Amino acid sequence: MLDKLLARFAQECYRLDADRWRLTLSNGRALSVSARHDDGFLLLDADTGASPAPAQLATLAEAGSDLPAVVKFALVRGSSSVRLRAEFPLPEEGGAADRIRRNLNGMLSALHRLLEPAPCQAAACPVEALPVVPLPELLKESGWDYHERPGGALLADLETGSRFLQAEINQSGAGARFRLTLYQNDQAAETARHALWLYLLEANAGLRFARGFIDQTNEGVAAGFEVRLETAPSPAEAGHALAALSVAGRHCAREMEVLKDAALAGIYRLARPPYHHSGKGA
Repeated sequence: MLDKLLARFAQECYRLDADRWRLTLSNGRALSVSARHDDGFLLLDADTGASPAPAQLATLAEAGSDLPAVVKFALVRGSSSVRLRAEFPLPEEGGAADRIRRNLNGMLSALHRLLEPAPCQAAACPVEALPVVPLPELLKESGWDYHERPGGALLADLETGSRFLQAEINQSGAGARFRLTLYQNDQAAETARHALWLYLLEANAGLRFARGFIDQTNEGVAAGFEVRLETAPSPAEAGHALAALSVAGRHCAREMEVLKDAALAGIYRLARPPYHHSGKGA
């Protein structure tokens, strides 16, 4: 069944063994994608071959929350080549085809965004009338404890041991956004910002399902990790999203707090060539 779905949405699909495939995607540019089935998840990975200048890390890191489906830019430590990653649980009862299609198409869209000097203007598509799942009902069925804020935002308690962390869950179109904020700095020095961009891109390579986000406003910088689903998630997907954010919180909260210190952020960057320097004033 998975063979047929992958072949349906790729130009070429070659099965390597029982749980691994090599796909070729094309939409003006060709992209070779490895696909692996592991513990109910489909893991997609592609090396873009693009090595951005240090100053471009901000663009990649800040684009994270705008990429389609659960696609993300990632940097593997020790390499300067940007990878595209997407990991997502395969629904047990239908919906797998839609998730696979959205993420494979999303990888092509992300590739164009990475390589095109100007934003790619996609053709207008008719808006689908998709069902919306009430979030309180969804979280209740997923089995996670949650609290409701005035205005409708929901907070779910994460499984992060002695560190108390909560994810905020909001409606996002027909889908939902699960977000964990781990970094807030109203006076982030340039060195600290560059270290944060690099850290999130490296974390994207190590975390499953979750991806980094950065919000920069006049009030400062907020950052952390999120899972955004474009269509109504199932209770199982909601559970996976909160579990992924729990992992991110356990592994990344302390490190992101440390990166607020400009001196320590500078040491972090120095240990990661070729991104140990950037633009003027860094």
